[in-house]
Amino acid sequence: MVIFLNKRFVIINVFLTFAIGFLVHGIYSWFPNIITSIFPVNESLYEHMKLIYYSPIISSTILYFIFKHRGYKINNFAFGLLVSTIFNIILFYLAYLPIYYNLGQNLLSTLIIYFITIVISQYLYYLIIEMDNNRKLNIVSIISLLIMVIPLTYLTWDTPKADFFRDPENNTYGIKK
Repeated sequence: MVIFLNKRFVIINVFLTFAIGFLVHGIYSWFPNIITSIFPVNESLYEHMKLIYYSPIISSTILYFIFKHRGYKINNFAFGLLVSTIFNIILFYLAYLPIYYNLGQNLLSTLIIYFITIVISQYLYYLIIEMDNNRKLNIVSIISLLIMVIPLTYLTWDTPKADFFRDPENNTYGIKK
């Protein structure tokens, strides 16, 4: 028997995504190597986009396998993940950049905005996983999620000298060489 518990999945995913964001933020500084360079390597706006990208992917994947193991079904898992993750990045920066450029970096406002954008993007995720399953769309979405890792990581190693990529703490770009 297949049981649908999409609301529970999404509610848990909001909090797990937020928590995993803290882990993702520090992985490279704890274990600096070529593999962990897919995660944020400094405090630039760009590197934080990687945090927003990877956190829901990791949390959703963990929950997907936990729920699947218990007999639950999540429709459009990959498509919902792709759309909600991209939406979260856009929404976060639309809300955050005006504050950042006018008032500077503030941890509390950053965390509040990040949490709110996770809630909103997870609601979008919920709407998508409530739809009928589309296997082809899920396959294309998985491929898209994997392909996006390439430019995200490449720009960490070959970083443009633009303000979006600059680490404000030490005025560097990408990985310190």
